[in-house]
Amino acid sequence: MKSLQDKDREEYQPHERPSALFRFFRPILFWFFAKICRWELKGFENVPQSGPVIIVSNHVSNWDPLIVGCAIQRPVHFMAKLELFQVPLLGTLLRNFGAYPVERGGSGRKALKRSIDLLGQNKVIGLFPEGTRSKTGKLGEAKAGVALIAAKAGAPIVPIGLYNSANVLSDRRSNPCIVSVGPPILIETAEGEKVTSQKLQEITDQIMNSIAEQIEKGRESRAF
Repeated sequence: MKSLQDKDREEYQPHERPSALFRFFRPILFWFFAKICRWELKGFENVPQSGPVIIVSNHVSNWDPLIVGCAIQRPVHFMAKLELFQVPLLGTLLRNFGAYPVERGGSGRKALKRSIDLLGQNKVIGLFPEGTRSKTGKLGEAKAGVALIAAKAGAPIVPIGLYNSANVLSDRRSNPCIVSVGPPILIETAEGEKVTSQKLQEITDQIMNSIAEQIEKGRESRAF
């Protein structure tokens, strides 16, 4: 008898187009973040309006996927840990919002393939390079998976820095959440070139430096 985990790995199919549930909730959430939380959006002209895109961001709060997903005008397919899909109501919401699972501690091959397939369909995927939420609020060490996806798919990477997203409700008047988007990072690899571990590390470093720069821009904008 197959376990629920095995069944999810084999049969899970996310919504590739915005579902009715997504279309219903997105404008409500956008209004909530804009009017109630008073977020500030910066640099969104840097997000390509067509073609494949990899959105990368720091991760300090459970609000982060909703914040990024609502701020980006195009539907974003987020990679999320498999365990979340096993929670009945939450799993349904994740599927309807176009998310797809990755098994933490596993090889991640299916998630890698799924990411590349979505990008091949000119869609937008959302990844948190650190792989988990930062408990300290500081930018942590990144996994190499994002760089590998970018190198294989050849899609532009758009860095986002989330400032104060952990306090999106409590500090909404004095110190609101700021979502700052940097210019796309283009990964250049020659045709047939082998992607070495050194190359992946260089890409990873570039991604994390760009995210850090956007976080700092958000912080500096509140200093004036």
